[in-house]
Amino acid sequence: MRKPDRIQPGDTIGIVTPASPSPKEELDKGVAVIEARGYRVKLATNLCAKASHCDYLAGSDRERAEDLNAMFGDPEIKAVFCGRGGYGSMRLFDLLDWSLIEANAKLFVGYSDITSLHTAFSRLGWVTLHATMVSSLWRLSDDALSRFWHLVESPDALGQLQTEGANIETVVPGSVEGELAGGNLCLLAQACGSRFAPDFRGKIVAIEDTNDAVYHADRDLTQLLNAGHLQDAEGFIIGNLSGWEKHEADPPINTPSALWSEFFGRLGRPCISGFPFGHIPNPLMLPLGVRARLDAERRTVELLEGAVV
Repeated sequence: MRKPDRIQPGDTIGIVTPASPSPKEELDKGVAVIEARGYRVKLATNLCAKASHCDYLAGSDRERAEDLNAMFGDPEIKAVFCGRGGYGSMRLFDLLDWSLIEANAKLFVGYSDITSLHTAFSRLGWVTLHATMVSSLWRLSDDALSRFWHLVESPDALGQLQTEGANIETVVPGSVEGELAGGNLCLLAQACGSRFAPDFRGKIVAIEDTNDAVYHADRDLTQLLNAGHLQDAEGFIIGNLSGWEKHEADPPINTPSALWSEFFGRLGRPCISGFPFGHIPNPLMLPLGVRARLDAERRTVELLEGAVV
């Protein structure tokens, strides 16, 4: 996998919204965090815009694609951070200048709907960072923010990820090493059948989702299984299905833990659940494409190399 160059204070970071618009107040707070670290910031044209036909897209597809193309084509920009997720990243694929992007590999940061772009960039052989968006950087604790800066500024491996206080469970015991892959579960499932379908061969697959029913997660996992992707993975890191309770009965009959046990138990690969990444406060950030070690019995994940060079 091709690692991006590390960034250092004084560099310029480009901020884009490939999906939904960023709330300006929260975006400004996130930008202040970046600038306080010593970085310059260049904002995309449509960062807080709304498309004329709907309020859930940050400008038209063409405008958002042009913003992303411009950031990768600008030699001053050393990294591209996403302002927000939401919805809309996968609508850009036919409008992106893939030759330009491939020739200008840069550190790329985001999560949630940005999973679509992580999966596409992995097809280029890139390491990307599944991490907090700019509009939420200001919410991070000092420890979480410190880990974030380490991942983007240092080529040294972060080592074992600190998970004190997390309710991590062993779903299937065992230990395995491999490159990290994955992201938002529903986006991975929706990529099946496209030229940007996920490639999980030999990978440790990390998945999470938010505000979804348990049966929706079951459906997405089954889609990935029927498409032949999950069988190729070496192991699984399951995050949280945050907000699932509001979609279930009270008390719930369906639970995420029961689904993980039944579904991943059948696959028989090392697996943990409850890993603290994704749509939760102070999430751990995962460099996709970097080698890691999963020890499901000890319930640990160790990054074996840095995300940048």
